[in-house]
Amino acid sequence: MEQMKNKEYMGVNTKSAQKDSFIANQVREEYELWKSIFGKYSLYESFNVGQVFSRRLVRRFLKSSRYDDLKSKLKKTRAFGIDEVAYVTMTERFGYKLNAYPKSVGNSIRYRPYFPLDETLGQLHRNKACYLLHPVPRDMGDETRAFVRSAIKQQIQYNADAQQSFLDNFIGDVPFFIRRKKSTGKTVEWLSASLDKGMSYWRSIQSSDKKHLYGPYTFGSDKVEAFTAIETHYGNIELIYRTKNKLIHYWRDNESGEWFNSPAFADGVIGTPVMIESSHGNFEVLAPLKKGGLGHWWRNNHHSDLRWTGPVAFGSGSYNEVILVENNSNQLTAIVKTDDGYRYFVRDDGHSWDWLGPYI
Repeated sequence: MEQMKNKEYMGVNTKSAQKDSFIANQVREEYELWKSIFGKYSLYESFNVGQVFSRRLVRRFLKSSRYDDLKSKLKKTRAFGIDEVAYVTMTERFGYKLNAYPKSVGNSIRYRPYFPLDETLGQLHRNKACYLLHPVPRDMGDETRAFVRSAIKQQIQYNADAQQSFLDNFIGDVPFFIRRKKSTGKTVEWLSASLDKGMSYWRSIQSSDKKHLYGPYTFGSDKVEAFTAIETHYGNIELIYRTKNKLIHYWRDNESGEWFNSPAFADGVIGTPVMIESSHGNFEVLAPLKKGGLGHWWRNNHHSDLRWTGPVAFGSGSYNEVILVENNSNQLTAIVKTDDGYRYFVRDDGHSWDWLGPYI
């Protein structure tokens, strides 16, 4: 919003196409095809990822007789990457000013290679204005995508305006949602810390005609100060919540719909816990410790007694939030945000099993 204020168009490295521009030269070779739209004047180019158009500019495109001509020519052109020239040049021909993102933003957008997690965190650590990142693999399990997804979910939970929008719809405090994999996204299940005590649960189901919201179903008797939740590979919803300095584990039986809990398995914690189901098949939980650093607990789901083990303490800073992912080498990776940026720890899985770091 800040970058687009009083602007109609924004792109990455937006500029007049020079004589050595690979894509523009392909368009120039098709001069007869494009002359009715672009004429003989200069072409412009902008990296396709990150191009943003205002609503007014989009309406200008749609109402223009040249837009139908453009669509027809797009079906005929053989120019690779034509979208990096056609739309930005059309914008200039309509008389709108072309704007490029500042380098602090545009430098994190490129063609290849994909951004690994360590480079992503380095970008965020050194550049507070970094909010566009490309490319990231189209794999939901990718380390960078998992981190970004978790960070966005945390921002929703801690954003006052977002919380108020949920409160207005009776969802409660510190909202958290899980879009169910097995329902191909048509079922969204909401969890929230009740304003008084315990947890509240809703199911939002999208049918062919409208959305139906069922709930709340309440459970637990503690004052919940922070929580996290996941959907397991076998379909249950499992959550960890913090009450005072303790962690409690709850799970929802998918058949009966009932919620069950186990005794507190952690003490001396603060802030917000985080939980994942690792590729080892374990539940892995991290939480900031009152005495400093982070604590790691896990549950071996292959063991018959399903008991929690830990904590393994590591790090020495004072943290409030932590994100836990598995990197692309299947190592647990903990990311923390400090006053001066991001740090991360990596567990030496398969070897010493020690937590190494912090790194940046």
